[in-house]
Amino acid sequence: MRKIFTLSILFGFIFLFAGKVSAQQDATIDPSNIKFWIGEGENEVVFIVNWAEPDTALAWGYRFAAETVTIKDVMDDIAEADYRFSFDASGSEYGYWLNDIFFNDGVLDLRLTEPGWVSYVVNGQPSWNFFDAQTLVNNDYVKWGDTYCGTMVDPENWIYVWEKEVAPVYALAEEATIDPEAIRYWVGEGENEVVFAVNWNEPDTCLAWGYRFSEETVTVQQIMDDIAEADPRFAYDAAGGWLNDITYNDGILNLGLVGMYYMFNVNGGMAMLGFDQQTVSNGDFVKWGDESCGTEIAPWTLVWTKEVVAVYPYAVEATIDPSDVLFWIGNGQNEVVFCVNWNEPNTALAWGYRFSEESVTVKQVMDGIAEVDSRFAYQADGSWLTDITYQDGTLDLSLVGAYFMYNLNGEAAMLGFDTQPVVDGDFIKWGDVSCGTEIAPWTYVWEQDVQPVSAFTSLDEAQGNTLLVFPNPSFGETFVTVESNGISVISVFDMQGHMVSTVTRETMAGETVRIDTRMMESGVYFIMVNNDNATQIAKLVVK
Repeated sequence: MRKIFTLSILFGFIFLFAGKVSAQQDATIDPSNIKFWIGEGENEVVFIVNWAEPDTALAWGYRFAAETVTIKDVMDDIAEADYRFSFDASGSEYGYWLNDIFFNDGVLDLRLTEPGWVSYVVNGQPSWNFFDAQTLVNNDYVKWGDTYCGTMVDPENWIYVWEKEVAPVYALAEEATIDPEAIRYWVGEGENEVVFAVNWNEPDTCLAWGYRFSEETVTVQQIMDDIAEADPRFAYDAAGGWLNDITYNDGILNLGLVGMYYMFNVNGGMAMLGFDQQTVSNGDFVKWGDESCGTEIAPWTLVWTKEVVAVYPYAVEATIDPSDVLFWIGNGQNEVVFCVNWNEPNTALAWGYRFSEESVTVKQVMDGIAEVDSRFAYQADGSWLTDITYQDGTLDLSLVGAYFMYNLNGEAAMLGFDTQPVVDGDFIKWGDVSCGTEIAPWTYVWEQDVQPVSAFTSLDEAQGNTLLVFPNPSFGETFVTVESNGISVISVFDMQGHMVSTVTRETMAGETVRIDTRMMESGVYFIMVNNDNATQIAKLVVK
């Protein structure tokens, strides 16, 4: 039967002397070489077990905050943290004695050998306390073994030492991965897919891209080249098959590898070929990292446990130069451009808005456009937009996504459109998720090419309109006859769609409104009258 001898104090001196002999021969390990630390605290002990068949000695590190800890506490916590390690013990009212210690990692399958006697030493000296009563302090080391893997140095008193070189147990670690369905940024085309991830330190970060291809296999280098071409935030530096660095810079994160050497895993196993030769196929998972952010689970074999985060796509907000805008509403020295994106079909249209105040709200801009341009309308519930529409007889556009939002100068606006101010030079763009690219949580950009809204649908429409304008041609002034009661907005546009004058007033049906044309250059213009959601257009010639 296995047990630890509990001897009386009478033999203490004898065993102390024998322990000094054993300490001279007992193999140990420097704490700096320990790979697997369990627990937390400023105090450290080393825990070692010797096995025979095959002759093996493995060591763990244990940290704790209390002044002392028992050997059983250490073993219980190691067993909880490391499923490869377990032990069997028996107890009584006097204490616990050990029956066996096991270690099984799929390669080694270790247990203490029957019918060897089991004992332990603390700092190389034998202890005859039950292991649930024996306490350890900072910098102690404890070593278990049996008679089959030890050397008897004192036959009379059954004192053994274990001389087998002590190897550190490598930490348990599982490669963090990511489901391909969670990938947000796919590069390439084809029916085959791989996930490509990189680990960085300072700060600890792991980012992943998806890669699609039609060939049976591709090299890791091909994946990296194509990602670097598609995503300017990502780059790498290499010499032949050796990597020098991988970088990522999005304006917030500025990442580079910092360890002494770099390597990559394929499907959680260390790749044996250079990245310019290593091929991958459909369903594979490639991950780069360095030793500074990895866990060594075997010699020269690292895994990276940092949670993998999907990279958001790289996208640039499409815009338009104000000089290309054709339809300007309002008057004043300040200008903003207002744009809307629609899907079904994919369309982005832009208007210009002028004002003299220091700032206006987005809602004022939209109201001003809706007042002048009957093709444009929106529906809202307080600060929440429910739709934006555009109908010109050819296009019939409406927002179709699950929710709508707007950007201000390319960044998501944080205020409701009825309170968000804009100033000279700002760019406002609305869209929905169906036609946008998510570049960060709840942050979208719209890449559809922006087209300027034309001031009029066609020259024929202006020529055939019944709006009465006289005299026409004009030699300094002209008069427009309004056909409806209500608020009328009367605007004059040049042939490029730029508004040259506008007036808003309450009118009666049949009333004439004077337009001063003395400051206008000679040429062809259009007069637009908006009244009660009706729009009339006529051509005006200025001499």
